[in-house]
Amino acid sequence: MRRHRAQRGVKPSLATHFPSLSKGPDINPEVHMFTEDIHLAIMPIGGRTDKQKEFAVEFQGDASDCERAKEIVGELCEFDRYDTAEMVCDAVENIARQLAWEGQVAFEIMYDEEQIYLNGLTTKNLFKLFNWYLQLIPHSDWDLWKRKFSFVTKKKIWKLEIPHELGGVWGYKKVLRKLRKYNHIGPDFYRKDLERGITAKSFDFLKYVRRSEIYFNRVTHTWGWNRRDWSQDKCTEFYSFYKMISFRHAQAILREYIIEEINRLLNRLSIKCNLIVTGLPTAKEILRIKNDMQKGELSFTAVSDKIAM
Repeated sequence: MRRHRAQRGVKPSLATHFPSLSKGPDINPEVHMFTEDIHLAIMPIGGRTDKQKEFAVEFQGDASDCERAKEIVGELCEFDRYDTAEMVCDAVENIARQLAWEGQVAFEIMYDEEQIYLNGLTTKNLFKLFNWYLQLIPHSDWDLWKRKFSFVTKKKIWKLEIPHELGGVWGYKKVLRKLRKYNHIGPDFYRKDLERGITAKSFDFLKYVRRSEIYFNRVTHTWGWNRRDWSQDKCTEFYSFYKMISFRHAQAILREYIIEEINRLLNRLSIKCNLIVTGLPTAKEILRIKNDMQKGELSFTAVSDKIAM
């Protein structure tokens, strides 16, 4: 069941969205698949896994602080969760999903008496100025938000960005822009000709497909994305598994970053509790597995089992 957010006694200081800047869902198939694959199975789905027997989630600290920490993490969930592992998996996946969309995500920290809330907001037109954040409201949205800008101290903002190991915000946005340049089912003129029943004899569709696949592989090299293509028509079995383990390594980097940022947030809020996730392959362990595979010390089946969720 989708999370029901109770009525709060405090109103956010920043705009949550700008209708005038909303472009709707990205219909580019490559971008859609790429952003979806990043967050899928970044944590065990439903908080359970048959592959990683040692997987566990724990809040360590004073009992009262741990209860406050769970309330904060619960604010990050897309759905209502009552099991601790399910809740943490949902929260991490939800943040990863938003990071995959725009490369960054921001929340306003709101206080209602002793209760703390996290309110998601748009990162568009949000600028950091020393110890402050300035949010410029687009002219078309002035009537909606009844103001032209918002100004808050940085203490009220919790912001996450794609880790620099994965290209950072601007590097990631560059990947998305490049993915939109090509469509694997053909260029615009080719698709329009097909709709009109016209066959362009001078256009080599198979050559276009081969070149686009090479292009997509180069663009997403840092992530090791395989475009959901497990066939080995154009690559060796080794390269297929190499890309799979590279993608799992990228997901592990993102997962560990999100969990680390959650703990930093708890520390900022003077909540003496740490979120501890164990039993999942770490980024360092996955690199070691990749090296062992390259040296021929691990079979492909063993590699798959070790990094599966």
